[in-house]
Amino acid sequence: MIISSFSQALRDSVLFRVGLAVGALVLTSFASIAISTVIADDISGRANAVNVSGSLRFLTFRTLSEVLQPEKRAEALATIEIFEERLLGLERFVVAKAPQGAPSVVAVRGVQDRWNTHFRSLETNAARGDPAALQQVADEIPDYVDQINHVVHLIEMELEDKARLLHVIQLALLACIVLISLLTLWMLRRQVILPLAQLLLAAKTVTQGSFSVRVSHVSSDELGQLGRAFNAMVAEIASMYAHLADKVEEKTHELTRSNQSLELLYRISQQLSASDLTLDTVQAAMRDVEAALELGHSMICISENGQLPAHVVTGDLTAEELHVLCGQPDCGLCFARAEGALARQAQSSPMVAVPIGDGDRLRGILPVLINAAHPLTHDKARILQTVGLHVSNALINMRRAEEKHRLAVLEERSVIARELHDSIAQSLSYLQIQVTRLEKSFERGGDSRAIAAELKRGLNGTYRELRELIVTFRLRIDARGFNAALQDTVAEFSNKLGFPVRLDNALSGIALSGNEEMHVIRIIREALSNVEHHAAAQSASVNIAVDAEHAVTVRIADNGRGFDAHQTPVNHFGVSIMHDRAQILDGRIEIETAPGAGAVVSLHFLPQNYRQSAQPTA
Repeated sequence: MIISSFSQALRDSVLFRVGLAVGALVLTSFASIAISTVIADDISGRANAVNVSGSLRFLTFRTLSEVLQPEKRAEALATIEIFEERLLGLERFVVAKAPQGAPSVVAVRGVQDRWNTHFRSLETNAARGDPAALQQVADEIPDYVDQINHVVHLIEMELEDKARLLHVIQLALLACIVLISLLTLWMLRRQVILPLAQLLLAAKTVTQGSFSVRVSHVSSDELGQLGRAFNAMVAEIASMYAHLADKVEEKTHELTRSNQSLELLYRISQQLSASDLTLDTVQAAMRDVEAALELGHSMICISENGQLPAHVVTGDLTAEELHVLCGQPDCGLCFARAEGALARQAQSSPMVAVPIGDGDRLRGILPVLINAAHPLTHDKARILQTVGLHVSNALINMRRAEEKHRLAVLEERSVIARELHDSIAQSLSYLQIQVTRLEKSFERGGDSRAIAAELKRGLNGTYRELRELIVTFRLRIDARGFNAALQDTVAEFSNKLGFPVRLDNALSGIALSGNEEMHVIRIIREALSNVEHHAAAQSASVNIAVDAEHAVTVRIADNGRGFDAHQTPVNHFGVSIMHDRAQILDGRIEIETAPGAGAVVSLHFLPQNYRQSAQPTA
C-alpha cells in the first residue's frame, strides 16, 4: 500500500519529484559530511597513535641510557612507569579503533605481552644495578625497538588506507551529488521550466486573439492539470468568441428595439401632453403607434357613467372591421376582455382591449386589431399598456380642460350679467323713469327741457359705461403675461389723461391665477377710468406691493378733486363694481378720499395658491 501510494505520488506530482530530488541531494551531502567527519576523526586518532609509538621508542632508549648511568638509575624506574602507562594507552586505542585480528592489533599485543612477560622485570632489575640484567637490556632493547617500529609501520599503513577510503568515499558522494543535481536540473527543465514557458507562450498567443493554441504538457501532475485546464479554458473562450458576434448583433438589435420603443413612447407622450390637445391629435398618435408596432387599426370607446354600450370617441377602423368588431349587442365582452393580460387576449382573438381611464371620471377601452403577420410580443404588449396610460391621461386632461373652459365661460357670463345689471341696466332704468317724467310733463304742459337735459346726460353716461364695458370685456392677457398687460393698461390711460401714470410693480415673484390676474387688471382700469372722467387730476400712480405673507396690495392714487365716499352719484356704479370684484378675489376695497383731497383706492387680497397652502391640514 505504501509502495503504491509512493509510486502514484511520484507519477502524479511534480512537487513530490522535485522534493524527493532535493531531499536526496541533502541526504547525500549530509552523508558525505558525516562520513568525512568520522574518518577524519579516526585518522586524527591514528596520527596520535603514531606519535605515542614514537614516544615509546624514545622512552625505551631513555630507559637504557638511565640504567647504564648509576646516578640516574632511580629516574629509570619513573621512566619505566611512564613507558608502561603509554604502552597500555596505545594498546587500548589500537584495539578500540582497529577490527579484531587486525595486524596492528596483533603487533601491539605482541609488544604488550613481551613487555609484561620479559622487559618490565628485566629493566627493573637493570635499574637496580643487576649486571646481568644491564647486559641483557643492552642486547635486547634494539630488537624491542624494532618491534615497536613495526607497530608504527602497521598503524601508518592503516592510516593510509583510511585516507584512501576517505578520498574514494568523498569522490563517490561528490559524483552522486553532481548526478542528483544534474538529474534535478533536467527534471526541473523538462517538467517545470519547459511546461511553464510553453504555458506562458500560449497565454501571450491567446492575448493576441488566437484561440487555436494548445499546450502539450497535459500529464497527471500539477502543471499537467494546469495545462488541461488552460486548454479547456481556451476552447471555451474560442467557443464564446465564435458566438460573440451573434450575441453582439442580438444585443444591438435589442437595444435598437428598446431605443425605438422609448422614442415612440416619448413622441406619443409629447403629442398627448400638448396644451391644445384634440381628438384628431389622439388619433394621429394612435396611427403612429399602429405603424411603429405593425398593428392593425384601433379605436377609443368611452362608457359614460358606466353605461353600456359605450360610444366611439375616435378611431380608424374600416366599416367592415367596425361591423365585425362591434357586431355584439353590447360592449360588455370587450370591457370584460380588457381585464385580462394582453398576451393572453392575443392568443384567443385577433383583437386586444387595452383599459383606459381612471375608473371614476372616465372609463373606457382601446380595442386594437392584431396583424396576423406580426404577432403581439411581450415588448409590444408593454408598449401598448403604456400607450393606454398616456391616452387615459390625455382624455382625462381634455375633460378637465373642457370643464375648466365651461366653468370659465359660465363665470364670464355671470360677470357680464352682473356688470350689465349693475351699470347699463340701472342706467336704462333711470332713463325709463326720466321718460315717464317727460311723458307726464307733456301731458301737463310743463317745461320739459330740464328733463330732456337729464335724459341726454343719462344717455351719454350710459353710452360711456357701455363703451367701458365693451373695452373691459374685450380685454385679454396674452402670452406676454400679466406684467405686459399691466404696462399696456398704464400706457393707455397715460395717453388718455395727458400725463404719465407712475407704475411700481413688485408682483414678479408671486403666482396669480388667470382669473385673479383678470380681476386685478379690471379693478385698476376701473379706478383709472374714474380718474379720467371725474378726478380732474394732474398726477396718478399705480403701486403693487407684496408682504412677507404673500398678501397683495394694489394702490391706485390721484391728486384730483376727490369725492364723498359715503355718497355715490346717480348712475355711477364703478365703486360698487370694484367691491364686487374684490369679493370674487376674497379680498376687500378701501377708499381714502375727501372733496379736494384726491383719492386712494386700495385692493387687499391673498392669492388663491397661497391661501390654499396656508390652510391647516387635518
